[in-house]
Amino acid sequence: MLEKFLQTIEEYNLIEVNEKIVVGVSGGPDSISLLHLLFTIKEKYNIQIYGVHLNHKYRGKEADEDAQYVHEFCTKLKIPCYVYSENVEEYSKKKGRSFEEGGRELRYKYFYEVLRKVGAKKIAVAQNLDDQAETMLMRFMRGSGIEGLCAMDYKRDEIIRPILNIRRKEIEKYCERHGLNPRIDKTNLESIYTRNRIRLELIPYISEHFNRNIKETLFRTSELIREDKKFLDECVKESYNRVIKEEVGKVIIDRLEFNKCHKAIQRRIIRECILYICSDLKNIEKKHVEELIKFIGMARSGSTIDLPKNLISLVKYEKVVIKKRENSKNKDFLYPVEIGKKIYIEELNGYIYGEIVSMDEYNSSNNGKYNMYFDFNETKELFIRNRRNGDKFKPLGLNGTKKLKDYFIDEKIPKDERSEIPILVSDDEILWVVGYRRSSLGKVKKNSERILRVSYIQE
Repeated sequence: MLEKFLQTIEEYNLIEVNEKIVVGVSGGPDSISLLHLLFTIKEKYNIQIYGVHLNHKYRGKEADEDAQYVHEFCTKLKIPCYVYSENVEEYSKKKGRSFEEGGRELRYKYFYEVLRKVGAKKIAVAQNLDDQAETMLMRFMRGSGIEGLCAMDYKRDEIIRPILNIRRKEIEKYCERHGLNPRIDKTNLESIYTRNRIRLELIPYISEHFNRNIKETLFRTSELIREDKKFLDECVKESYNRVIKEEVGKVIIDRLEFNKCHKAIQRRIIRECILYICSDLKNIEKKHVEELIKFIGMARSGSTIDLPKNLISLVKYEKVVIKKRENSKNKDFLYPVEIGKKIYIEELNGYIYGEIVSMDEYNSSNNGKYNMYFDFNETKELFIRNRRNGDKFKPLGLNGTKKLKDYFIDEKIPKDERSEIPILVSDDEILWVVGYRRSSLGKVKKNSERILRVSYIQE
């Protein structure tokens, strides 16, 4: 077993010389054998080892004895040991987690706490081949895709799994051979959790009636799926970069490019989008992903669809946006424009600035997207605001008036962006739809005496 352990470390580059390694130690056969194996190679790699144990406060006296055993075992090997206590049952109920999920969250919380405290780079955990087989079967019965069926990684970020390819029976023999006397959690021998029933009932039945090497078979299959997933991940990354534009708190999808992608790639792009916005996929089911794919492919501009996690997706012509739903509608804003003073527009995180310039300066400049010139004597009290119901204006070069709403539609400006466009008004008559079109009012003439330049600056 030691030889296989060393071979795995070398093959997957799990440990480097002079490293500090945090080890999760429950006191059971798996974690105790892992700790002992690392202790055995301590001098070979010149590593420093730190044990971490969490007392789940679930099995009363037995749980306290587990913690005491781990502390004594580490002390015997002169390994620093950190023991923590948490009522996992209470924590899990409070967080809406299963007992297993809550326990895992807390364990990793303390693993990382010690990692930072001692300046370590690795956390060694004791998942083994049997764990991998049980996990694969459990996820298969839940209808998992290849993400759930592929093997656990030997190394991912700070986490290493040096005994992932070792059978539980090998681990038990190792403990017996070295007189380690690990603790036995009696709840692992009871069919009270799904994983326990798979371990105690389903796998033995399959082994007896169908395939005596079912655990090894499942492990090999999960390894093959993991290799396929790596290739698929590369394809998804390339497609994601081509199809998706990331912005703060949202993603913008190119509909045409997205619809060219294979359905398998589309599903993964959607999942990556939600991960980018929300950091997790909790409550996101297959049906939500499929609905969104259909929506992207067929919905008309202006359509919206609600998603879990307070997400909303909306179509903007050939683009689709996924973002968090805003708590309130865009608020109206109105600010007076004071000549020679930079006015901050809080709602837009931008500034409006008006100043009087000479005819020479006007002649040497051009109107731009965010700079516009007016005959100051033809303007009245100036304000910068966003749109209002019933707004109309007289676009320069167009006879008559036009409803602002119709103008936005003609310009294909998405509904959710229209209230974010600043509008310069004089006595409530629109002079300039900033960034788009000015009106014919206040146009500079040859005999204009005072020329007003208005600039919009976006932070």
